[in-house]
Amino acid sequence: MKNKLLNNIGLKVMALLFAAILWMIAAGINNPMGTQVFYNVQVQLTNTGSITSQDKTYKVEDSSDRIRVTVRAPRTVLEELSKENISAVADCTGLTEENTVPIVVSINDRYLSDSVESIQADKESVSLDVEDKKNRQLSIEVVRNGSLPAGYVTGRVETETNRISLSGPESVVNTVSRAVVEVSLDSVTSDVEIEAPIKLLDAEGSEITSSDIKKNIDSVRVTVPILSTKEVPVEYGVSGSPADGYAMTGAVSVEPATVLIAGRESALEGVSSIQIPGERLDVTDAEENVTETVNLRDYLPSGVSFGDSSFDGTVSVTVEIEAIRRKNISIQESSIQLLNTPADWQAEVVAGQNITLTISGLQRYLNLTDASSVTPHADVSTLLDAEGNPPAGEVEIAVRFMLPDTVQQVSPVTAVIRLTRRAQETAQAGA
Repeated sequence: MKNKLLNNIGLKVMALLFAAILWMIAAGINNPMGTQVFYNVQVQLTNTGSITSQDKTYKVEDSSDRIRVTVRAPRTVLEELSKENISAVADCTGLTEENTVPIVVSINDRYLSDSVESIQADKESVSLDVEDKKNRQLSIEVVRNGSLPAGYVTGRVETETNRISLSGPESVVNTVSRAVVEVSLDSVTSDVEIEAPIKLLDAEGSEITSSDIKKNIDSVRVTVPILSTKEVPVEYGVSGSPADGYAMTGAVSVEPATVLIAGRESALEGVSSIQIPGERLDVTDAEENVTETVNLRDYLPSGVSFGDSSFDGTVSVTVEIEAIRRKNISIQESSIQLLNTPADWQAEVVAGQNITLTISGLQRYLNLTDASSVTPHADVSTLLDAEGNPPAGEVEIAVRFMLPDTVQQVSPVTAVIRLTRRAQETAQAGA
């Protein structure tokens, strides 16, 4: 048996090789090699912290993390392969100066991997857009849309928080100009309280929807009080006295003369005006008009605000001051009324006198006062002695005038009158 096994060993080896070749040929015929293409394979980025730890951001450019993979393997292997068996990895620690990361593809099933002849991706690397990371905070603005009914305005708007934090690529974050929430107020007559989404707007007012920007909050609770309105006058007091020789004309102008106030109806019921106290308008020693700018906010009652958002609360108040002037009025003797003359006496004003009344006041009031409006008169009873008799002959008497309150008499005025007993006149006539 030993001799049989050892004899012709060369032929036996050749037979064994020939059998193996025949088996391989048979296997190739029954399980031929082939290729299969797998589309839209997602490349997994690993070790991204090597980028973000440097306070930078990254973004895949041009969908370069989606690849096409071609696998060459026996038919039976290809039949078992699926896209899930293909591993595509880009390790960010290998980021190049051109901001590309090499792609490594493989079969994640070891049994199938051993039978794969080749695996190849259509891209060698993932392209990244790497930028400095920027953090930013913005105030949240409340934009009120629509119109309230007449007689209503909004009060002080409150938000649950008034700031939002943003982070992302510097170039994208820099495009954000405002952060706003919108509230509709059409036909609203009671307080509004809503949870409103926060919109990011650029300088032109267009909304920015980039997913590259990360927000710490997406919405905020907003409360908008709805207040009633009422228009009231601005009233004032004046303190002090102008300089000698000057006086207030009585004209005080306020601009604006009325203001729109707002508040709860209960707060507005007792408000009929906004009062500026006298000490705020001091005309002491003034020789010209006094103008003061007054902030009415200092005098608003509790719970009341201004109903016009464009009104800053200030009014201009002008107290008119003019110089006091004098005017001389010539008085005719015949215009002087002699009052309370005793029954048996006759009184008359001696003709030919120069009687002048000097008055002082503001020019506008002096212009309205003349001889016809002052009613000169003299009281004869002021001359009577203890027995009730006036002195006979020519005597001087004080002349009084009926003057308006707007002017004053500067100095006393006198006139000479003649007093004669009536009985004596009759006896002389009979003689």
